[in-house]
Amino acid sequence: LSFAAMATCMTMLNAVKRVCSPWPWLVEFQCRCYQGYHKRCELGGALDSVQKGGSFFACHPHGVLSVGWISNVVWGRSFHHAVGRCFYLIDGTLRNKGLLARLFCDAFEGPHGGLRDTSKGTIDRLMGRGDSVCMIPGAYQEATLFKNGHDRVAVKQRKGFIKMCLRHGYRVHPVYTFGESDTYLTLGGFEKARLWLNRKGIPTVAFWGLSWCPLLPRRGCELMTFVGEPVELPKIPKPSAADVDEWHGKYIQALRETFDKNKAEAGRPDAVLEVN
Repeated sequence: LSFAAMATCMTMLNAVKRVCSPWPWLVEFQCRCYQGYHKRCELGGALDSVQKGGSFFACHPHGVLSVGWISNVVWGRSFHHAVGRCFYLIDGTLRNKGLLARLFCDAFEGPHGGLRDTSKGTIDRLMGRGDSVCMIPGAYQEATLFKNGHDRVAVKQRKGFIKMCLRHGYRVHPVYTFGESDTYLTLGGFEKARLWLNRKGIPTVAFWGLSWCPLLPRRGCELMTFVGEPVELPKIPKPSAADVDEWHGKYIQALRETFDKNKAEAGRPDAVLEVN
């Protein structure tokens, strides 16, 4: 009977639009905890080029659990102050189905923005009203390609965000976090099979961080996140495949330039970006 009551309660909570009201104190607590966990967490780059509204922040790499994105961007007060109100996009199942995740996502709401899902409809609504948007285009594919000590991104086949930005005439900032590749150790192999599963929406990463708690990232990491100069996209309501390819190519070039320009400051002068 107790189990049935609990199941009914959880079903009802999942059906409501909002699980809880914003909790500013919780957001502040998370910001401090994420920053304090690592040896170093800093935000830099072309912050003076950032404009409030109408901006898309494409963040790389995903890593295993997006530690740099979480620490320096989503719960990074320096990022909040630099970009203003912004909406951070995560997997729809995580955002809308998991009760605990929904609690944290709803509590995150505030003047700095909120957490939303990555559906086309959501992005269209946000861009339609000129809100800035931030997400990790590489998603599961980038997580699958993760290898400790290697700077890898998966963006060659990820063109949807460029198409959306063209439709709304957004500026796109490449954002790169150095040190993400140090956060976990992983098991490699069977890459083609794992990437195939990714296309079905199934993440395929075997990883561990701390020896006593594999889910937590390794301590002592230096996470240095840099915002690149924006790629100013024209507004094309119905962009052709050629339009998308052209501006997608310009974005990849901008990402490479952001990486190369800031790698020395991040303490990795010999780092090489692998673009997949």
